[in-house]
Amino acid sequence: MTLTVRDRRRARAPENTASEEPASARQTAPGRTRVAAARGAWAAGSVMLTIARLVRLVAALVVLVIVVAIVLRVVGANPANSIVSDIHDAGRTLVGPFKSVFTIKNAKTDLAVNWGVAAIVYLIVGGFIASLIARMGARGVRPRRRVVAE
Repeated sequence: MTLTVRDRRRARAPENTASEEPASARQTAPGRTRVAAARGAWAAGSVMLTIARLVRLVAALVVLVIVVAIVLRVVGANPANSIVSDIHDAGRTLVGPFKSVFTIKNAKTDLAVNWGVAAIVYLIVGGFIASLIARMGARGVRPRRRVVAE
């Protein structure tokens, strides 16, 4: 004789299930379908939060490259060095749209100001886009236990 899952649950249930509280005072748990839907929404929301974190990370790395390129140029690092040259080339590529926004006579100050503006814009725009992506994520219930269909 094999017992189904439903029969096992009935066998474990206490004989006296009557409660001393009135039916209106008892809280009813949400249905399994609703809990499963909420958990699905949580999963989708967590994916969107992960994407938002990746966008923030990329924006932070772009800003880091620009700031390091500024610092290397201002302190007078050897431009013939391959590492310095590569960082400066990457920074120049990233700040292309911001070339000559401000015209300052001192070349180092001009580079620092224009590239600094680019870094600030990248930081603000990246944070804004990440915020929008994070808000698109649906809210739900974090799964604590598995939902079992009957």
